[in-house]
Amino acid sequence: MHLGKRRAIFLGENGELSIKDITENYKPVSDQALVKVKYSAINPADLKHSYVGLCGSVAGLEWVGTVVEVGDLSSFKVGQDLLGTALFGRQRPLYLGPHQDYLIADGTQTTWPVPKGMSDHDAVSIPVALGTAADALFNTLGFGFPAAGLDGRDATGVVILIWGGASAVGAATIQVAKAAGFGPIFTTASPKNHESLLAIGAAQVFDYNSATVVEDIKHAVAQSSKKLTVVFDAVSAGLGQLGGSEQETANNTPDQARRCVSDEVAAEDLLLSSVLPVDHDPAWKLCIGIRPYGDSFFWGDIVSQNPSFPVRMKQYLDWFVDNHQGFWQPILRNTIVQGAEKGIEEIQRVADGGASREKVLIARPM
Repeated sequence: MHLGKRRAIFLGENGELSIKDITENYKPVSDQALVKVKYSAINPADLKHSYVGLCGSVAGLEWVGTVVEVGDLSSFKVGQDLLGTALFGRQRPLYLGPHQDYLIADGTQTTWPVPKGMSDHDAVSIPVALGTAADALFNTLGFGFPAAGLDGRDATGVVILIWGGASAVGAATIQVAKAAGFGPIFTTASPKNHESLLAIGAAQVFDYNSATVVEDIKHAVAQSSKKLTVVFDAVSAGLGQLGGSEQETANNTPDQARRCVSDEVAAEDLLLSSVLPVDHDPAWKLCIGIRPYGDSFFWGDIVSQNPSFPVRMKQYLDWFVDNHQGFWQPILRNTIVQGAEKGIEEIQRVADGGASREKVLIARPM
């Protein structure tokens, strides 16, 4: 199939976003599929990955589209609608980047059929947030989810604090945690988002801008007659990483969240997970939304990982595709833009923290 010249949003080595003409003719082989993209979703990492050297390629992570050609070993069918994520990497092949009109879905590791009854808008907003939630709860924090065949700690009745509940990752984690049996689930958000987070499973929501937010959370935990030992920071703000000139702040969110744990809990009993590295506090374990198979991945430097983590993440997402109707409620509003120029503007806005309870999608053609 000849694709002709197409436009793409390219993330350069210097971290600049530009429009690139693609003339390479993508051809699926083996278990791959050639996909005509309908929408790609914008994430802060679309720009911020450049700060750790994950650049020199077509930008983006999440996509939804229709199969137009398959390799000879592919399990996908022409005409089938798929959602997926693109494995990140330095100078990854052009054909993997979602912010273009066609891409190659590279096998089944990070590609799934669009779940029945789910819109394209909701489908493209799921994989990174859901993958991050699964990685936090079932990998870095070590809990199990028997329904998906995942062993680990029993989550039933375990108190959890999810800092940043109105973020895409936070909202996903609330719902994944509820389905796993955690409770009560405490979270933070601005007051305008409290009602929506209560509706998807949070027991109480606290204003992160309140001067007494730490004391308020500790009081709520005490009222539950349980101890808070499990914390997930879904935003990891104020750390200075992946932010160019941004400096670490004294009141960064991992430090705030850690102050909420019960006073009598020993440090070795804490289970802490965050979406960015917390260099000053190694108790925090890094979770990510996409894990390549193997015992390591590139994140500025080579980072070792438990090789079971990507397997467990995929196992959960496979289960979700077939069982999401029982608990999943999309709560982010979609903002849809069209064209590479507008896409670049929105990538910058999202990376600068300009999106609140919002998922920005780039419609096709580019």
